[in-house]
Amino acid sequence: MAVAAAIEIQNVTKSFGKAEQSVRAVDQVSLAISQNEFFTLLGPSGCGKTTLLRLIAGFEFPNEGDILLNGTSIVAMPPFKRPINTVFQSYALFPHLSVVENITFGIKMLGWTKAEIAQRGSEMLQLVRMEDMRNRKIDQISGGQQQRVALARALAPRPQVLLLDEPLSALDFKLRKEMQIELKRLQSETGITFIFVTHDQEEALTMSDRIAVMSKGRVLQVGSPRDIYDAPTNRFVADFIGESNFLQGSVTTATETRAEIALNSGGNLTATVANSKKGQSVTIVLRPEHAKLTTHSSGQLNGAIADIIYFGTDTHFQIALANGESFTLRQQNKPGFQDRHKVGDTIGILIEPGAARVIAD
Repeated sequence: MAVAAAIEIQNVTKSFGKAEQSVRAVDQVSLAISQNEFFTLLGPSGCGKTTLLRLIAGFEFPNEGDILLNGTSIVAMPPFKRPINTVFQSYALFPHLSVVENITFGIKMLGWTKAEIAQRGSEMLQLVRMEDMRNRKIDQISGGQQQRVALARALAPRPQVLLLDEPLSALDFKLRKEMQIELKRLQSETGITFIFVTHDQEEALTMSDRIAVMSKGRVLQVGSPRDIYDAPTNRFVADFIGESNFLQGSVTTATETRAEIALNSGGNLTATVANSKKGQSVTIVLRPEHAKLTTHSSGQLNGAIADIIYFGTDTHFQIALANGESFTLRQQNKPGFQDRHKVGDTIGILIEPGAARVIAD
């Protein structure tokens, strides 16, 4: 017998407002999130990801559709009866309580015995590596440590699913990177299904088993981080995840999976494609790191360097192609390497085999 998904969202729609003024925050979304999965809802502000999280938590109710937990509908179940906990952007910790008192506050309210509370508090302190801070007050620990306390409190009742609504947004860059690793470790060690909401692409790529990219209330693509980055199915996903170059062209020859493309900027490329026809106008996506500089005569594309930007780990070259299109190329900075290109140089661009993809606009 197949194991039921931890969370299954079936054709869920959620609107706010009345009649003509109503707005669909979530529009016919269907998703199946597996047991013990780190699943991320990714998209810009206003795309519906937080509303979808609130629907799972029970803080909102759908206008249409169903939400199942381990195969059983929970739409009619109030939030406090759902074996689901949420960690919000604001940690909502109690400043007058100690670290361990904050962690065990929820299970105390659930009526656990003193012995159970003491044992679970110690287990949670060990899990988040804060045993030596158990008696400190909240204003005596750092932002990252407060985040760990909030996570431990949410995990203490042993929820079947943990929802995380941009919990790292208040942390500085370095601390966010550290907490990304910690979150993934906690999910792996507890075996609990994590559903994480973020607008940060790097955060999603770093931690997730799978990602759902959302825009205007809809899910545009679901896949592993590698699938989402290397094989975007449409322009929004390709543009939102990382950096991309978009080139226009037309199909000269095609098979079921490959096509030769005559580029509007000059030159030809072989691209991965599905169901293209000869003469069809198409958009091609190319990642900046999947190209390299070469001589003008040997490039598949040609242009002039418009700008050179040093980023420490790599250098970005902004290149003006013959037809006016812009192309960004990223070159890793290796020890001892000194690039001799300069603004104004005429250069060629070589594209790595298999890097070009035709996408839907």
